[in-house]
Amino acid sequence: IEDGDTRLKLVQLKELAEQLGVSSASISIVRQGKTGVSAATRRKIEIALAENGYSYIPFIQRTYPEVRSFSNEGSGGKILLLKYYSSALLTDQNEGFVESIIDAVSASVKSSGYALELVGINSTEYAGFLSALIPANYVGMLVIATEMTEDDLCLLASVKLPIVVMDTDYACIPQSSVSMNNRRLAFEAVRELSDAGEVGFLRSAQQTGNFHGRYLGYLEAIHAQGLPDGPDLQFTLTPSLKEATLEMEKYLQSGRRIPKALFAGNDVIAIGCIKALRKNGIRVPEDVRIIGVDDTLLSQVISPSLSSMQIPKTDLGVNAIVLLLNRIQDPAAPNIHLRLDAQLIRRHSSRKT
Repeated sequence: IEDGDTRLKLVQLKELAEQLGVSSASISIVRQGKTGVSAATRRKIEIALAENGYSYIPFIQRTYPEVRSFSNEGSGGKILLLKYYSSALLTDQNEGFVESIIDAVSASVKSSGYALELVGINSTEYAGFLSALIPANYVGMLVIATEMTEDDLCLLASVKLPIVVMDTDYACIPQSSVSMNNRRLAFEAVRELSDAGEVGFLRSAQQTGNFHGRYLGYLEAIHAQGLPDGPDLQFTLTPSLKEATLEMEKYLQSGRRIPKALFAGNDVIAIGCIKALRKNGIRVPEDVRIIGVDDTLLSQVISPSLSSMQIPKTDLGVNAIVLLLNRIQDPAAPNIHLRLDAQLIRRHSSRKT
């Protein structure tokens, strides 16, 4: 099957659409780099196209800042939902993860009598935005802090509003917060792989509170399980599918030995690694077993399918609203930090052979 080049196509586009459960029109939209499909569907199609030898035009992300108002009478006042960007690899290119949290927040706010306004701010505009923020315009503030640094979080102390921080796991958070239990999910993933006799770690080149917590959990797990430790078991990859693949290939070309099992900081890193391993004749799970984090749609369509720690995204958003409403009612109450456990979704990549 030819498509403007000489590469062999594994399946026809019509068959590919049926396999993915999408329309042929959606396939066409993605191949042309146009708008009209969700971010999650786009990435699922992009992976399948690449896996089967088809080319596509990369979709160009919108520019920031982003502002959205959610329809609601808001008789109780307006809540600000601040979405912070640095690279946007984790907020916009992680298979709708953050969007799922926003959807849960929006649904909860609508039933509470408050209005919701989302503002997206990049790292260069963040400090200025906080300085110009008029607290009287809002009754409370939710912060999607996925890509925030510790210094970014410290700036929130100057805002005179009830605040709840979401999706980061630093110990320095000065307000109430809701995130996943990163150390525990890493511990559980490593324990699942421990019978391999060694477990390596695919670290993120972009440092965040969540990635740091997963690294600590990894170290705790290998020590608790009596597994070997050392820098030769760790690989640093950018949480971008393209970059992670290229960087893992460089490790392989340099002769680095690959452990029998790997725990990845997130699914994107894990999938990039799998693609590099396959390209170099290393089989998953026969030669290397792998577990990621986030349970994205890509983890289901990649070949082999990726085992992943599933984050309760809806619960994260709902609990954040509950905490914020409590803070609005009682600003003097002590801060509460919730850490939600993840669930291991077992797929082909971690199977024992």
